[in-house]
Amino acid sequence: MRSNWSDERDVYTPYETNTESSLFSVTAPIPIGYLPRESWSSRFWRAVRNVIIFIIYKIYQLLGLALAVLLLLLFTHFLLNFFGITTSLFAHWISLLSAPLLLPFNNLLPPLPYGGYMIDVSTLIAIVVYSVAVAIVRQFLKVLVS
Repeated sequence: MRSNWSDERDVYTPYETNTESSLFSVTAPIPIGYLPRESWSSRFWRAVRNVIIFIIYKIYQLLGLALAVLLLLLFTHFLLNFFGITTSLFAHWISLLSAPLLLPFNNLLPPLPYGGYMIDVSTLIAIVVYSVAVAIVRQFLKVLVS
């Protein structure tokens, strides 16, 4: 039986032959000189927006760093009070640094004795409150930028 095609070699183009694109003039990229230029005012406001985003991003990073230092300081204060280490110079220095941070939470709850140790609940509450407050502010900054 004979096929509808006269010759199978005419149907298929070998891979090694060069083919010319029939739509080259349609699909060619537009030269940069033909595109409309952005006005100076829109470039200025885009630059201002990028600077503001950069500043907000740096504030976001600094809040993360401040939270890490704050948590380290408060957790060290908690451990020193937990083990009853209050006479050393380091413990005194940590207490002086953390006193302004713990001032709003002083005497919120009394310390709990536990097997010869003292659990300072006020310090734990301060750690939680500061962590939640910084997390909320950082989320607000993230939403503000996006």
